[in-house]
Amino acid sequence: MLEGPGKLVIILSLLLSHALKSQEIVVRGGFVEDSLVIGQKINYWITASYPPRLEMIFPDSNTTFSPFEFAHKTYFPTLLQNNLAFDSTIYTLQSFEIDPIQYLQLTVVILEEDSTVFQTPLDSIFLTELAPVVTDSTKLKTNLNYQAVNTEFNYPLFYYILVGLAVLIVILSVIFGKRIIRYFKIRKLTRDYRNFSKAFSGFINHLKSSPEPETAEKALAIWKTYLERLDKVSFSSFTTKEILSLDFTQELSDPLKSIDKVVYGKRIQENVYQDFQQIEDFSDERFQKKIAEIKNGE
Repeated sequence: MLEGPGKLVIILSLLLSHALKSQEIVVRGGFVEDSLVIGQKINYWITASYPPRLEMIFPDSNTTFSPFEFAHKTYFPTLLQNNLAFDSTIYTLQSFEIDPIQYLQLTVVILEEDSTVFQTPLDSIFLTELAPVVTDSTKLKTNLNYQAVNTEFNYPLFYYILVGLAVLIVILSVIFGKRIIRYFKIRKLTRDYRNFSKAFSGFINHLKSSPEPETAEKALAIWKTYLERLDKVSFSSFTTKEILSLDFTQELSDPLKSIDKVVYGKRIQENVYQDFQQIEDFSDERFQKKIAEIKNGE
């Protein structure tokens, strides 16, 4: 049994031979297939024989093919024989309807002073059901097996979240920006002071039992490094004289001079740890003063 293009060629050849025996206008059409499946492409043919002096218009893609939907068409060039013109076109259609029998009838127009309309014979095609009819007695099979599916990243939602976070950050910065900056500054200063105080206290305790010049020199270096970070002044490169020339270091005159005798004069003084305790108290005051300045917005 012939299917598809071979079947169409035979149909059109038979119709042509029949039409050439008549001088009248003859329009025919019908489905190539006997049945269809929902969404499957099927073919509908139209042939027409007419005097060559006339102009015949076949349906195009703008025509309503209800209940079918137009997919594409194949047009065959006009044939002239025995003073007759012969046209043929095959339309590829699809149906998404569930009617068991579906019908189609198309219109062909002859252009004259008064246009003449011809219709193809009404033809039908049967819908093939792929699934059985569900009734009250139909038993459904349960399948609870996990089925892996491909996941897609939700980029629009991701961008919305980014924009929302950006807007939230801007709002928080405007409202709480200065407060947040102060918080982190105080947190950093507090962490640095705790580290310095822990190390410096260790040297003081060591100097109580063993007032060695080397230990005093290390303690003095740590103190200068901390004050340099706290007050943004180059204490590490300053001499005692240069340190005491600053406005806020006058109270350190006696302890620093005493420490210099130990560090540079290599003299062991039993009470040198007390000089370092005064320096420690001074450092604590400088730290508290910086915290107060930050809180007051200075």
